[in-house]
Amino acid sequence: MKRAGVVGAGGAGFPTHVKLQARVDTVIANGAECEPLLACDKVAMQHQAALLCRGLDIVKQVTGADRAVIALKSRDPKLLTPLRKAADEIGAEIFLLADVYPAGDEQVTVFEVTGRIVPESGLPLDVGCVVDNVITLINVARAVDDGQPVTDRLLTIHGEVHRPVTVSLPIGTPFHRALEIADGPRLDSYVILEGGPVMGPVVTDMEVTVKKTTSGLIVLSPEHPLVRRKLASIRREVQIGASVCCQCRMCTDLCPRFLLGHEIHPHLVMRSSMHSGYRDAAPEQVTNAYLCCDCGVCELIACPLDLSPRKVNMSLRQVLAANGIANPHRRREVAPHPQRRHRMVPTSRLVARLGLAPYYHEKAAFDA
Repeated sequence: MKRAGVVGAGGAGFPTHVKLQARVDTVIANGAECEPLLACDKVAMQHQAALLCRGLDIVKQVTGADRAVIALKSRDPKLLTPLRKAADEIGAEIFLLADVYPAGDEQVTVFEVTGRIVPESGLPLDVGCVVDNVITLINVARAVDDGQPVTDRLLTIHGEVHRPVTVSLPIGTPFHRALEIADGPRLDSYVILEGGPVMGPVVTDMEVTVKKTTSGLIVLSPEHPLVRRKLASIRREVQIGASVCCQCRMCTDLCPRFLLGHEIHPHLVMRSSMHSGYRDAAPEQVTNAYLCCDCGVCELIACPLDLSPRKVNMSLRQVLAANGIANPHRRREVAPHPQRRHRMVPTSRLVARLGLAPYYHEKAAFDA
């Protein structure tokens, strides 16, 4: 795996051979495809189920796990037939996740599948689990069985393109060449969100190339509200938040990490930004910014004033690091919020808030 260059394909890009040095009891194939508009994980599960399960079985053997699970969203029933057949051959389970955001976040997935909560600032390894993206596992199987290095990437091209498509491209393909496969953009002026529309960065240079972690290229107008929000400076967001936050605490009540029991309170971070650049705020109000996972629920769904607690958290982490203040949050004994099940964000709601509904029902067909 090391020689083949296998890394996490879900976005983090962590070297897979390092992760698999751990001993765990549960391995999870993550096929939830957390972000809307992306279809590469679904295509991989539908067309390469046997290879996926082979990779999962390899990971199970390497880590000494006695349980293997394939997690995907319940809205993808057409994937069950090919997956069940392949999963049965290796004794793996299939677990259906609710169609909510951020199902697919590894800590959320671990809790749903096992009932275990990853400690604050921890990893799934801390609770005996390894979570790997389904495309990562396919790459594991190719590397171990055939010695095949990772030289291509399955990704989705969607948004303002003439033909939304999911296709495998060589790593190093310039974005402008990738868009040609989708018959080009529908706009004269456009930007690309590399990865998913929620957490993907804005790219304006079309000479940027496909990487091992590039799950999607989402083409949007530079004037799209989602793009404008992403390009807004952190300093501006902090200034606005300090001026108009009403302390309704909706950002905290819907925060996925808070709902898992972590001591993160975005509304207190927002409150701290009102105090002379954090200097007069209580330590416990500011250090919990370290627990933010940048999922964006607070800014995209929760806040009624369209503020960005996520960017305030980012700013605060920079301030803390500059002042030598380390992350003190390491609690292992945590329990989920009793109202967690009732506070999840349906994917359809997220799509509407992002302004992506016109694209959501236009499927990105697999181009073999």
